[in-house]
Amino acid sequence: MALSRDQAMSLITLYSQALSYPEVGSSVLSTILDNHVRFTTWTASTVYSVGDTVVPTTPNGRVYRCVIAGTSLTTQPDFPNYFSAQWVGWTITEGTTIPCLTWVDAGPANVERYDVNGSVRDVFLLKAGLVATEIDSKEGQSDVKLSQLKMHCLDMARRYRPMEIF
Repeated sequence: MALSRDQAMSLITLYSQALSYPEVGSSVLSTILDNHVRFTTWTASTVYSVGDTVVPTTPNGRVYRCVIAGTSLTTQPDFPNYFSAQWVGWTITEGTTIPCLTWVDAGPANVERYDVNGSVRDVFLLKAGLVATEIDSKEGQSDVKLSQLKMHCLDMARRYRPMEIF
């Protein structure tokens, strides 16, 4: 079952240690999560740009990427109901004017809508940046090493980096 937005926010808060110093507020976490949405649901009368990805209002197990920008019609196009890899690259157009909004089948919708790992990585990078200009200090028994905190945040960001497969 897919993660809801609230579940994704909870995971990001937990994994990124958002409530630990330096704290990252929920509005910032929300913005970061919104920057890591992999696809949206097709919507009528909406301007789509090249690279936008959608799933049909009635999911058919596929994701579609916009290859020619435009405005969607008032009724959803006929996204075929198929479950075969042979359809990758198949195009669906909206309208008859040239150029018209065009979608290409980008493959199975087998990933979560929200990229939790990418969001967590960005939170750790933000946290590293927040302490980057702070200095270490020692007074009596108190020894604060913020440089170690910065290095910890950068190390955690590396752990959540995207996996590259060659």
